[in-house]
Amino acid sequence: MNKAKGMDTSMVSYMLLLFGLIGVAANGVAGKMLNKNIAGTTAIFLSGTILIPVLLYFSDGNLWATIAVIGVWGFLYSPSFLNASAYMISSAPDSLEFANSLATSFGNLGVTLGTTIGGWIIVTKGVAYIPWIGVVFGLLAFLMMILKSRVEKRSEVVSICQN
Repeated sequence: MNKAKGMDTSMVSYMLLLFGLIGVAANGVAGKMLNKNIAGTTAIFLSGTILIPVLLYFSDGNLWATIAVIGVWGFLYSPSFLNASAYMISSAPDSLEFANSLATSFGNLGVTLGTTIGGWIIVTKGVAYIPWIGVVFGLLAFLMMILKSRVEKRSEVVSICQN
């Protein structure tokens, strides 16, 4: 925020506070939404990986627009690990321990890849390009959700045909 949006250290601290406070509320909202529809909730919050970089780009030098984007960012990003874990665990209801360990492992892999690729982008392109990596990972995640849905539907059709 210092370099990309020209905020001073004090303003960045307030933005982190805003992000965190909204994130706490977002986790409660996401938890209630997950009880109703895990895939839909995951998709809604995952959309932030595509929406936020676009909003940050268009907020440009407008301080109030940037503050609003940071609020939306806190809301859409904070429950990400909760949503991703619930989504992965729901994929294997008969093997909850395995699914839970897989969710944790892939979460750690995501942090590692994101940090590595993000560091490389900062060194080679600059910090302003970091949000666009989120778009790429978000699109990949949506692609995986679509593939999973198709595999499940195909599996249901095969199961019906066999009975």
